[in-house]
Formats: sequence, C-alpha cells, structure tokens
Amino acid sequence: MMDNLCLGDQDITVASRVILFTDVHNYSMACPASAADAFAFLQEMCETLGDILVAYQGEIIKYMGDAMLCLFPAHAENEAVECAVELRRAFAGLVSQRGLPPDTELEIGIASGEVAVGVLGHRSLRQKDVLGEVVNQTAAIGHHRGIAVTEPVYSRIKATHETRRLPDLSVKWQNGPLKVWEVLE
Repeated sequence: MMDNLCLGDQDITVASRVILFTDVHNYSMACPASAADAFAFLQEMCETLGDILVAYQGEIIKYMGDAMLCLFPAHAENEAVECAVELRRAFAGLVSQRGLPPDTELEIGIASGEVAVGVLGHRSLRQKDVLGEVVNQTAAIGHHRGIAVTEPVYSRIKATHETRRLPDLSVKWQNGPLKVWEVLE
C-alpha cells in the first residue's frame, strides 16, 4: 500500500520499504591522521559502496560522516541482504588496501516496513529523507559487528540466508523488545 500526502508544498509518500543503515566500526580509532586523508578515505568508501548499492537497486538517502542511510523497494529484503554481504566484502578490501586496523569493519542493519519518504529541510538545504519507526529500528541494530536484521526481514530471508538469533534489544519507543537476527556470511 502506498499513500501520497501533501502537506503544504511537501509531497510525502507513505509506503513499505526496506531500509539499510551502515556505520564504520571503530572509525574514530582507525581514521587517517589528517583530515584530508580522512576525507579521501570516506570519498573512496562512498563511491565504492555507492556503486554496489545502486547495482542492487538501492538508493542512498544521506551520508552522516562514516554512516549511510539507504532505501530499497518494498519486498527487496533478499536483495538488501545480498547487497550488505557484498558491501562488507568491498569495505574489508578498502581497509586492507589502506592498512587500517583489521577490526575496522562495516556494521549493517536492515529493517523493513512502512516509512514516510519526502523532501524536507530549510529552504537553504532541502533533501530527500525517510522517516518512521522502521528507520529507528535500523539505526538501533546497525551497530552490530556484522549484518543485523529485524523480524520482518528475517521472515523474508530465512529460506535463502543462514542466520542466528541475537539477544532482543530494548528500545524506548516500543513496548516490547526488538527481535534481531544476524546474517551469517
């Protein structure tokens, strides 16, 4: 189901989507010494990972330093997980090439469900964004050292990807615990 809303001059789409969040584990410890080197590393990371995401029909919504928030179409959970596996391999290659500490790895969270997609911000910087509880869930599980997925994603990938159950997470915005699985690579 997809609903289009218009709030003033804003068009917002409410629909089911798959959200993928990445973050670099230990980035501040592994960050290159100079700001210029750090910038060059992040640019190379964005280009390398961006090519993979786009190849899997993902869309980069925004960068947040060493983190990325990405959007996939509804029912693309398997594609998002396959993309995540490839992202982690490519990132490990970048880490190796640059001689960064081996515990510098790409953490990934994937969730799916209803979100709101639209353009927002001050008139000096308006950007596409995605909001909703599913985005919050993705960010909460996106700091697992590997690929973590929520229950709706798990239910769609369990026949094609090997997983293991992780401890439930308590999150303040939800009454019950957030159930989480790790995708075994």
